[in-house]
Amino acid sequence: MSAAHTLLTSRVRYLLQRAGFCLVDRADDAAPGMRVSEIPSGVLVRWTALGGTSELHGSRDLETSMESIVRAAVTAVLADAGHFVMSSGAAGDLIVLPGDQIQFHAP
Repeated sequence: MSAAHTLLTSRVRYLLQRAGFCLVDRADDAAPGMRVSEIPSGVLVRWTALGGTSELHGSRDLETSMESIVRAAVTAVLADAGHFVMSSGAAGDLIVLPGDQIQFHAP
């Protein structure tokens, strides 16, 4: 990945940690917490609930609510810092795009 990707990843990690999110090592996919990693299009932010996504107090409604709350909070923190954040389409994962990749197209 490029130096711009590395800088964006570092900035996203910094902003999330400053906001109080606990980041975990992305190599440990089973551990609960938030992971930040570089992907070709930008930065991937992935969150795993304590107990895993399928065991959160045995309630799918609570799991969905927690994912929504965390996703909204992460999006707010990063958007407030000027980043464009979008859903990856996978269970609550978010993609943060570098500012120079945001393109607006007329309808």
